[in-house]
Amino acid sequence: MTSTPHRERREIDGDRTIKQLFVGLFLVGSACFVLLGSPFVPARFLYDSKKIATIAGGYQGYDSDKSFSTVGMIYRELRLADQPTWAAMVGYLLFVAVVLVSLRGRIDNAGLMGLALIAGSTVLAVVYVGTYSKDVFVLPIALIALWTRRGLWPELALIAAMAYYAHEFRDYWYLVIGGYIGFRLVMARRFSVRRMIGAALAALVVLSVVFQNYLGVELDFYRTKVNEMRIGDVDTRTLIEPFFDLEGPVGSFLNSALVLLTFAVPLPLIVRLSPYYLVVAAFLLVLWFMFGRAVHLSTDESRTDPRWARLVALVLGLTVVQSVFEPDYGSYVRHLTPLLPLMLAVILWRPPPSSAPDADPAAVSDTQDTGVTSGSDTSAGAPVATR
Repeated sequence: MTSTPHRERREIDGDRTIKQLFVGLFLVGSACFVLLGSPFVPARFLYDSKKIATIAGGYQGYDSDKSFSTVGMIYRELRLADQPTWAAMVGYLLFVAVVLVSLRGRIDNAGLMGLALIAGSTVLAVVYVGTYSKDVFVLPIALIALWTRRGLWPELALIAAMAYYAHEFRDYWYLVIGGYIGFRLVMARRFSVRRMIGAALAALVVLSVVFQNYLGVELDFYRTKVNEMRIGDVDTRTLIEPFFDLEGPVGSFLNSALVLLTFAVPLPLIVRLSPYYLVVAAFLLVLWFMFGRAVHLSTDESRTDPRWARLVALVLGLTVVQSVFEPDYGSYVRHLTPLLPLMLAVILWRPPPSSAPDADPAAVSDTQDTGVTSGSDTSAGAPVATR
Protein backbone atom coordinates (compact mmCIF):
# COMPACT_ATOMS: atom_id res chain seq x y z
CA MET A 1 0.00 0.00 0.00
CA THR A 2 1.41 3.41 -1.01
CA SER A 3 2.25 5.66 1.91
CA THR A 4 0.66 9.10 2.18
CA PRO A 5 3.92 11.05 1.59
CA HIS A 6 4.58 9.07 -1.60
CA ARG A 7 1.04 9.64 -2.81
CA GLU A 8 1.32 13.38 -2.12
CA ARG A 9 4.66 13.54 -3.90
CA ARG A 10 3.19 11.78 -6.93
CA GLU A 11 0.26 14.21 -6.97
CA ILE A 12 2.64 17.17 -6.78
CA ASP A 13 4.79 15.80 -9.61
CA GLY A 14 1.69 15.15 -11.71
CA ASP A 15 0.41 18.68 -11.10
CA ARG A 16 3.79 20.13 -12.06
CA THR A 17 3.88 18.06 -15.24
CA ILE A 18 0.43 19.25 -16.29
CA LYS A 19 1.41 22.89 -15.75
CA GLN A 20 4.69 22.48 -17.63
CA LEU A 21 2.87 20.73 -20.47
CA PHE A 22 0.29 23.51 -20.71
CA VAL A 23 2.92 26.26 -20.77
CA GLY A 24 5.13 24.34 -23.21
CA LEU A 25 2.30 23.61 -25.64
CA PHE A 26 1.06 27.20 -25.48
CA LEU A 27 4.52 28.59 -26.18
CA VAL A 28 5.05 26.18 -29.08
CA GLY A 29 1.59 26.85 -30.49
CA SER A 30 2.23 30.58 -30.36
CA ALA A 31 5.56 30.06 -32.16
CA CYS A 32 3.70 28.26 -34.95
CA PHE A 33 1.29 31.19 -35.15
CA VAL A 34 4.23 33.58 -35.54
CA LEU A 35 5.76 31.37 -38.24
CA LEU A 36 2.48 31.59 -40.14
CA GLY A 37 2.83 35.38 -40.16
CA SER A 38 0.50 36.06 -37.22
CA PRO A 39 -2.70 35.89 -39.27
CA PHE A 40 -5.83 37.67 -38.02
CA VAL A 41 -3.82 40.35 -36.17
CA PRO A 42 -5.56 43.65 -37.10
CA ALA A 43 -3.58 46.07 -39.26
CA ARG A 44 -3.79 48.81 -36.62
CA PHE A 45 -1.37 46.81 -34.46
CA LEU A 46 1.26 46.74 -37.22
CA TYR A 47 1.83 50.41 -38.06
CA ASP A 48 5.13 50.64 -36.16
CA SER A 49 6.21 47.27 -37.55
CA LYS A 50 5.65 48.38 -41.13
CA LYS A 51 7.50 51.63 -40.49
CA ILE A 52 10.51 49.76 -39.08
CA ALA A 53 10.45 47.29 -41.97
CA THR A 54 10.47 50.19 -44.44
CA ILE A 55 13.48 51.76 -42.75
CA ALA A 56 15.25 48.41 -42.56
CA GLY A 57 14.70 48.07 -46.31
CA GLY A 58 16.68 51.26 -46.92
CA TYR A 59 14.06 54.00 -46.96
CA GLN A 60 15.57 57.28 -45.68
CA GLY A 61 12.40 59.28 -45.12
CA TYR A 62 12.39 58.82 -41.35
CA ASP A 63 15.91 60.08 -40.61
CA SER A 64 14.51 62.68 -38.22
CA ASP A 65 13.08 59.93 -36.02
CA LYS A 66 16.20 58.60 -34.33
CA SER A 67 14.60 55.70 -32.48
CA PHE A 68 12.92 54.20 -35.54
CA SER A 69 16.05 54.78 -37.63
CA THR A 70 18.18 52.98 -35.05
CA VAL A 71 15.83 50.00 -34.86
CA GLY A 72 15.59 49.77 -38.64
CA MET A 73 19.37 49.88 -38.94
CA ILE A 74 19.76 47.05 -36.41
CA TYR A 75 17.34 44.82 -38.32
CA ARG A 76 19.19 45.67 -41.54
CA GLU A 77 22.56 44.80 -39.99
CA LEU A 78 21.09 41.49 -38.81
CA ARG A 79 20.05 40.83 -42.42
CA LEU A 80 16.41 40.66 -41.40
CA ALA A 81 15.21 43.58 -43.51
CA ASP A 82 13.44 41.33 -46.00
CA GLN A 83 12.85 38.43 -43.58
CA PRO A 84 9.74 39.44 -41.59
CA THR A 85 9.03 35.91 -40.41
CA TRP A 86 12.51 35.39 -38.99
CA ALA A 87 12.55 38.89 -37.53
CA ALA A 88 9.29 38.03 -35.77
CA MET A 89 10.69 34.72 -34.53
CA VAL A 90 13.79 36.41 -33.12
CA GLY A 91 11.63 38.75 -31.06
CA TYR A 92 9.22 36.05 -29.95
CA LEU A 93 11.95 33.54 -29.03
CA LEU A 94 13.76 36.19 -26.99
CA PHE A 95 10.51 36.77 -25.10
CA VAL A 96 10.17 33.01 -24.55
CA ALA A 97 13.71 32.91 -23.17
CA VAL A 98 12.84 35.64 -20.65
CA VAL A 99 9.62 33.82 -19.70
CA LEU A 100 11.42 30.53 -19.13
CA VAL A 101 14.01 32.22 -16.91
CA SER A 102 11.28 34.01 -14.96
CA LEU A 103 9.31 30.78 -14.42
CA ARG A 104 12.24 28.55 -13.51
CA GLY A 105 11.57 26.99 -10.12
CA ARG A 106 8.22 28.79 -9.87
CA ILE A 107 5.80 27.01 -12.18
CA ASP A 108 4.55 24.94 -9.21
CA ASN A 109 3.22 28.15 -7.66
CA ALA A 110 0.96 28.94 -10.63
CA GLY A 111 -2.76 28.36 -10.14
CA LEU A 112 -5.43 28.86 -12.79
CA MET A 113 -5.05 32.65 -12.71
CA GLY A 114 -1.27 32.36 -12.92
CA LEU A 115 -1.50 30.08 -15.94
CA ALA A 116 -4.02 32.46 -17.52
CA LEU A 117 -1.59 35.35 -17.05
CA ILE A 118 1.22 33.33 -18.68
CA ALA A 119 -1.06 32.59 -21.64
CA GLY A 120 -2.22 36.21 -21.90
CA SER A 121 1.34 37.52 -21.72
CA THR A 122 2.34 35.16 -24.52
CA VAL A 123 -0.52 36.35 -26.73
CA LEU A 124 0.55 39.97 -26.20
CA ALA A 125 4.13 39.02 -27.02
CA VAL A 126 3.00 37.50 -30.33
CA VAL A 127 1.31 40.79 -31.22
CA TYR A 128 3.86 43.28 -29.92
CA VAL A 129 7.31 41.64 -30.05
CA GLY A 130 6.65 38.88 -32.57
CA THR A 131 7.26 41.38 -35.35
CA TYR A 132 9.59 44.28 -36.21
CA SER A 133 9.50 46.14 -32.92
CA LYS A 134 11.32 48.61 -30.70
CA ASP A 135 10.01 46.75 -27.66
CA VAL A 136 12.12 43.69 -28.51
CA PHE A 137 15.12 45.64 -27.27
CA VAL A 138 13.65 45.96 -23.78
CA LEU A 139 13.86 42.17 -23.37
CA PRO A 140 17.66 42.17 -22.73
CA ILE A 141 16.97 44.64 -19.91
CA ALA A 142 14.45 42.17 -18.49
CA LEU A 143 17.02 39.37 -18.69
CA ILE A 144 19.56 41.45 -16.78
CA ALA A 145 16.92 42.22 -14.14
CA LEU A 146 16.41 38.46 -13.72
CA TRP A 147 20.11 37.96 -13.00
CA THR A 148 20.29 35.82 -9.87
CA ARG A 149 23.46 37.40 -8.56
CA ARG A 150 23.19 39.72 -5.58
CA GLY A 151 25.25 42.81 -4.94
CA LEU A 152 26.24 45.97 -6.80
CA TRP A 153 27.20 44.58 -10.21
CA PRO A 154 23.71 43.49 -11.29
CA GLU A 155 22.37 46.91 -10.30
CA LEU A 156 25.04 48.73 -12.30
CA ALA A 157 24.54 46.45 -15.30
CA LEU A 158 20.79 47.02 -15.21
CA ILE A 159 21.11 50.81 -14.97
CA ALA A 160 23.70 50.83 -17.77
CA ALA A 161 21.36 48.77 -20.00
CA MET A 162 18.47 51.13 -19.30
CA ALA A 163 20.68 54.15 -20.02
CA TYR A 164 21.73 52.66 -23.36
CA TYR A 165 18.11 51.98 -24.28
CA ALA A 166 17.17 55.54 -23.29
CA HIS A 167 19.97 57.01 -25.42
CA GLU A 168 19.27 54.92 -28.51
CA PHE A 169 15.53 54.34 -28.43
CA ARG A 170 13.34 56.19 -25.94
CA ASP A 171 14.53 59.23 -23.99
CA TYR A 172 11.93 58.81 -21.25
CA TRP A 173 13.75 55.74 -20.02
CA TYR A 174 16.14 58.13 -18.27
CA LEU A 175 13.14 58.91 -16.06
CA VAL A 176 12.53 55.17 -15.66
CA ILE A 177 16.06 54.91 -14.24
CA GLY A 178 15.21 57.61 -11.72
CA GLY A 179 12.00 55.83 -10.81
CA TYR A 180 13.83 52.52 -10.44
CA ILE A 181 16.40 54.00 -8.08
CA GLY A 182 13.69 55.77 -6.10
CA PHE A 183 11.65 52.61 -5.61
CA ARG A 184 14.76 50.66 -4.62
CA LEU A 185 15.45 53.23 -1.91
CA VAL A 186 11.88 53.03 -0.66
CA MET A 187 12.05 49.24 -0.68
CA ALA A 188 15.23 49.24 1.39
CA ARG A 189 12.91 49.18 4.40
CA ARG A 190 9.68 47.25 4.86
CA PHE A 191 7.61 47.48 1.69
CA SER A 192 3.84 47.21 1.36
CA VAL A 193 1.07 48.00 -1.09
CA ARG A 194 0.43 51.24 0.80
CA ARG A 195 4.08 52.25 0.49
CA MET A 196 4.03 51.22 -3.18
CA ILE A 197 1.07 53.50 -3.92
CA GLY A 198 2.50 56.32 -1.82
CA ALA A 199 5.87 56.11 -3.58
CA ALA A 200 4.17 56.14 -6.99
CA LEU A 201 2.20 59.29 -6.13
CA ALA A 202 5.31 60.91 -4.66
CA ALA A 203 7.16 60.14 -7.91
CA LEU A 204 4.42 61.93 -9.87
CA VAL A 205 4.73 64.95 -7.58
CA VAL A 206 8.50 65.05 -8.18
CA LEU A 207 8.01 64.71 -11.94
CA SER A 208 5.39 67.47 -11.90
CA VAL A 209 7.81 69.85 -10.19
CA VAL A 210 10.65 68.92 -12.57
CA PHE A 211 8.49 69.35 -15.68
CA GLN A 212 7.11 72.70 -14.50
CA ASN A 213 10.38 74.24 -13.32
CA TYR A 214 12.98 72.76 -15.66
CA LEU A 215 11.04 72.00 -18.85
CA GLY A 216 8.45 74.74 -18.52
CA VAL A 217 5.54 72.40 -19.34
CA GLU A 218 2.84 70.58 -17.44
CA LEU A 219 3.20 66.92 -16.53
CA ASP A 220 0.85 65.65 -19.24
CA PHE A 221 2.02 68.12 -21.89
CA TYR A 222 3.65 65.56 -24.20
CA ARG A 223 0.67 63.20 -24.15
CA THR A 224 -1.71 66.08 -24.90
CA LYS A 225 0.52 67.34 -27.71
CA VAL A 226 0.61 63.92 -29.40
CA ASN A 227 -3.10 63.28 -29.00
CA GLU A 228 -4.13 66.65 -30.44
CA MET A 229 -2.96 65.35 -33.81
CA ARG A 230 -4.77 62.02 -33.42
CA ILE A 231 -8.29 63.08 -32.46
CA GLY A 232 -10.76 61.56 -34.89
CA ASP A 233 -8.36 58.83 -36.06
CA VAL A 234 -10.48 55.69 -36.38
CA ASP A 235 -7.50 53.51 -35.47
CA THR A 236 -6.97 55.33 -32.18
CA ARG A 237 -9.81 53.99 -30.11
CA THR A 238 -8.32 54.18 -26.64
CA LEU A 239 -6.92 57.70 -26.46
CA ILE A 240 -6.03 58.80 -22.93
CA GLU A 241 -7.82 62.11 -22.50
CA PRO A 242 -7.72 64.45 -19.49
CA PHE A 243 -10.12 63.51 -16.72
CA PHE A 244 -10.16 67.08 -15.41
CA ASP A 245 -10.05 70.26 -17.45
CA LEU A 246 -7.64 71.89 -15.05
CA GLU A 247 -4.51 73.77 -16.03
CA GLY A 248 -1.33 74.00 -14.03
CA PRO A 249 0.71 71.44 -12.07
CA VAL A 250 -2.20 70.40 -9.84
CA GLY A 251 -4.46 69.54 -12.76
CA SER A 252 -1.73 67.68 -14.65
CA PHE A 253 -0.81 65.75 -11.50
CA LEU A 254 -4.41 64.72 -10.87
CA ASN A 255 -4.86 63.61 -14.47
CA SER A 256 -1.64 61.58 -14.45
CA ALA A 257 -2.52 60.00 -11.10
CA LEU A 258 -5.90 58.92 -12.47
CA VAL A 259 -4.24 57.54 -15.60
CA LEU A 260 -1.96 55.51 -13.33
CA LEU A 261 -5.02 54.19 -11.49
CA THR A 262 -6.73 53.20 -14.76
CA PHE A 263 -3.65 51.23 -15.79
CA ALA A 264 -4.52 48.80 -13.00
CA VAL A 265 -8.30 49.33 -13.01
CA PRO A 266 -8.97 50.04 -16.71
CA LEU A 267 -12.48 51.50 -16.48
CA PRO A 268 -12.08 53.41 -19.80
CA LEU A 269 -11.70 50.01 -21.51
CA ILE A 270 -14.49 48.35 -19.55
CA VAL A 271 -17.10 51.00 -20.36
CA ARG A 272 -16.59 50.39 -24.08
CA LEU A 273 -18.31 47.01 -23.59
CA SER A 274 -16.35 45.55 -26.48
CA PRO A 275 -15.44 41.86 -26.07
CA TYR A 276 -11.82 42.59 -27.03
CA TYR A 277 -11.42 45.48 -24.59
CA LEU A 278 -13.19 43.54 -21.83
CA VAL A 279 -10.68 40.70 -22.21
CA VAL A 280 -7.75 43.13 -22.11
CA ALA A 281 -9.27 44.90 -19.09
CA ALA A 282 -9.76 41.57 -17.29
CA PHE A 283 -6.14 40.64 -17.97
CA LEU A 284 -4.88 43.95 -16.55
CA LEU A 285 -7.15 43.72 -13.50
CA VAL A 286 -5.97 40.21 -12.64
CA LEU A 287 -2.34 41.08 -13.41
CA TRP A 288 -2.17 44.08 -11.10
CA PHE A 289 -4.33 42.48 -8.39
CA MET A 290 -1.98 39.50 -8.21
CA PHE A 291 1.08 41.75 -8.43
CA GLY A 292 -0.21 43.83 -5.50
CA ARG A 293 -1.08 40.65 -3.60
CA ALA A 294 2.47 39.39 -4.10
CA VAL A 295 3.81 42.65 -2.68
CA HIS A 296 1.39 42.41 0.25
CA LEU A 297 2.48 38.85 1.07
CA SER A 298 6.12 39.89 1.01
CA THR A 299 5.99 42.88 3.33
CA ASP A 300 7.99 41.10 6.06
CA GLU A 301 11.55 42.44 5.82
CA SER A 302 12.96 38.97 6.43
CA ARG A 303 11.26 37.75 3.24
CA THR A 304 12.49 40.56 1.01
CA ASP A 305 15.00 39.37 -1.58
CA PRO A 306 17.06 42.08 -3.32
CA ARG A 307 16.51 40.28 -6.61
CA TRP A 308 12.76 40.40 -6.02
CA ALA A 309 13.01 44.10 -5.19
CA ARG A 310 14.87 44.68 -8.46
CA LEU A 311 11.94 43.36 -10.46
CA VAL A 312 9.27 45.22 -8.51
CA ALA A 313 11.16 48.52 -8.75
CA LEU A 314 11.70 48.21 -12.50
CA VAL A 315 8.03 47.44 -13.21
CA LEU A 316 6.82 50.29 -10.99
CA GLY A 317 9.40 52.74 -12.34
CA LEU A 318 8.26 52.12 -15.92
CA THR A 319 4.54 52.18 -15.09
CA VAL A 320 4.72 55.54 -13.29
CA VAL A 321 6.55 57.09 -16.24
CA GLN A 322 4.02 55.54 -18.64
CA SER A 323 1.23 57.35 -16.80
CA VAL A 324 2.85 60.61 -17.90
CA PHE A 325 3.68 59.85 -21.52
CA GLU A 326 1.43 57.11 -22.93
CA PRO A 327 -1.04 58.57 -25.47
CA ASP A 328 -3.43 55.59 -25.38
CA TYR A 329 -4.03 52.32 -23.56
CA GLY A 330 -2.82 50.28 -26.52
CA SER A 331 0.60 51.91 -26.26
CA TYR A 332 0.60 51.26 -22.52
CA VAL A 333 0.02 47.54 -23.03
CA ARG A 334 2.57 47.41 -25.85
CA HIS A 335 5.32 49.00 -23.78
CA LEU A 336 4.51 46.92 -20.70
CA THR A 337 4.64 43.62 -22.62
CA PRO A 338 8.46 43.10 -22.46
CA LEU A 339 8.29 43.38 -18.66
CA LEU A 340 5.35 40.99 -18.23
CA PRO A 341 7.75 38.08 -17.48
CA LEU A 342 9.12 40.13 -14.58
CA MET A 343 5.63 40.62 -13.22
CA LEU A 344 5.03 36.89 -13.57
CA ALA A 345 8.22 36.26 -11.61
CA VAL A 346 7.03 38.59 -8.84
CA ILE A 347 3.60 36.96 -8.66
CA LEU A 348 4.96 33.41 -8.60
CA TRP A 349 8.00 34.12 -6.43
CA ARG A 350 6.63 32.20 -3.48
CA PRO A 351 3.39 30.27 -3.05
CA PRO A 352 0.80 32.12 -0.95
CA PRO A 353 0.28 30.65 2.53
CA SER A 354 -3.19 29.44 1.52
CA SER A 355 -1.60 27.00 -0.92
CA ALA A 356 -0.58 24.80 2.02
CA PRO A 357 -3.61 24.90 4.34
CA ASP A 358 -2.72 21.66 6.11
CA ALA A 359 0.91 22.55 6.71
CA ASP A 360 2.29 23.67 10.01
CA PRO A 361 2.31 27.52 10.02
CA ALA A 362 5.87 27.66 11.34
CA ALA A 363 7.05 25.28 8.65
CA VAL A 364 5.35 27.32 5.94
CA SER A 365 6.98 30.47 7.24
CA ASP A 366 10.38 28.81 7.28
CA THR A 367 10.17 27.51 3.72
CA GLN A 368 9.02 30.88 2.45
CA ASP A 369 11.74 32.74 4.28
CA THR A 370 14.48 30.52 2.93
CA GLY A 371 13.01 30.41 -0.57
CA VAL A 372 13.27 26.60 -0.67
CA THR A 373 9.75 26.24 -2.04
CA SER A 374 10.39 28.51 -5.02
CA GLY A 375 14.00 27.55 -5.56
CA SER A 376 14.98 31.19 -5.31
CA ASP A 377 18.56 30.47 -4.32
CA THR A 378 19.26 28.04 -7.12
CA SER A 379 17.03 29.09 -10.01
CA ALA A 380 18.36 31.20 -12.85
CA GLY A 381 15.41 33.54 -12.55
CA ALA A 382 15.44 34.18 -8.86
CA PRO A 383 13.04 37.13 -9.09
CA VAL A 384 9.41 36.83 -8.21
CA ALA A 385 6.58 36.43 -10.59
CA THR A 386 4.44 38.72 -12.63
CA ARG A 387 2.25 45.38 -17.65
